[in-house]
Amino acid sequence: MFESLTVIRKTLLVMLIAGQGLAWAEGQTVEVQNKSYWMCKNRKEVRTIRVIIEEGICSTFYSKAGEEKRVGSGKNHESCQNFLTNIKTNLEKSNWSCRDISSTRITASAE
Repeated sequence: MFESLTVIRKTLLVMLIAGQGLAWAEGQTVEVQNKSYWMCKNRKEVRTIRVIIEEGICSTFYSKAGEEKRVGSGKNHESCQNFLTNIKTNLEKSNWSCRDISSTRITASAE
C-alpha cells in the first residue's frame, strides 16, 4: 500500500512540474528587434525590408508575396543597410510608397 502511494506521489510531482513548465512556456514572449525596418505599399500589396544584427553579423530580409527571404548578410553593418537601400530605391522607382517603421515593436507568443 505504501509503495503505491509513493508511486502516486511521484506521478503527481512529475505532473505538477510538467504543468508548471507548460504554463511558463505559454506565457513566454519573443521579441524581434530590428536595426532598420521599412514597409512599402503599392495598392493592396505590401512588402517589407529589414536589417537585423545577431552576434555581430547583420542580415537583410525582404518579404514579397508573404514570403520572407534573406537577401544579404555580412560583418560590416553598412553593407546590410546598403542592401536595404538598394531594394527600397528600386521599389520607389516603380511607384511603391515606403516608410520607416523601425521604431515599431513586434511581440509574438512562443507556442
